[in-house]
Amino acid sequence: MLLNWLLIVTTLFPLSTCAPIEHEDAVTVMGMTGQKDMNGKAGDPPQKYFHKQQSSSANVQSPRSFDPHYDGRFAEKALGYQEQKAALKNLVRTFLETMRDLGIETWLMHGSLLGWWWNKQIMPWDSDADVQVTEASMYFLATYYNMSVFHYKTPRLPAGRNYMLEVNPNFSNGDQSDWLNVIDARWIDTESGLFIDITTARYNLTHPAGEGMMSCKDGHEFRDTYIFPLRDTIFEGVAAKIPYRYKDLLAKEYGDWSLTLKEFANHIFDEVKMEWVPKLTTQ
Repeated sequence: MLLNWLLIVTTLFPLSTCAPIEHEDAVTVMGMTGQKDMNGKAGDPPQKYFHKQQSSSANVQSPRSFDPHYDGRFAEKALGYQEQKAALKNLVRTFLETMRDLGIETWLMHGSLLGWWWNKQIMPWDSDADVQVTEASMYFLATYYNMSVFHYKTPRLPAGRNYMLEVNPNFSNGDQSDWLNVIDARWIDTESGLFIDITTARYNLTHPAGEGMMSCKDGHEFRDTYIFPLRDTIFEGVAAKIPYRYKDLLAKEYGDWSLTLKEFANHIFDEVKMEWVPKLTTQ
């Protein structure tokens, strides 16, 4: 059964050390008791699984309160700039370490891969992260770890924090016509509501380009030689993997300019600090 309500206490080194916690009911751990669900289910078709956060008059004072990259079951408003950056870094680190511990083949893609290109970090204006997994890995996660909650207690998270792996039950339908469910799973910070989108790269045996073609439900297609063999690297200070022909993939998706333009989204790339900094701090 896909909805396996589990509580997993992980000890992953060198990222984290984890003290034992009580085996609580998963709903309590997820922090859903007494909090209004802000996901906009009412405006979505019934077959859509992951929902975007809806607006609420209670949060009009925050211009970023309704960022669609927040899960409305856990967040009523967006975090500030620095808070969001810190939460996203923790989100990525815990995901990568957990997947490595579970033996899951996953790699950076899209905006996260572009962030790696520049300085091996998340772009500071991003409010989510993107990764891909193999089809076999997604089936494994759905079978054994769907709706599992992982508790981390680290120097960066001294109070501890819970992260939930949630698999879309429509993941087994790999047809791109299922456009309402292009995201196959998410790694969710149950305190902030931020999440990582996880998509499955599947072999497309009927692709007109012939053997070796892979595709995702979000419409992205590529030959497997662009992905494999995966390259080992570091992202946000922890071990990660990237596609073999990462530069070609980035140029195709974002354009050649994305690999060299040092000014974007009101940020400038500081070559001394090797990081993207807001324009205001450079004036």
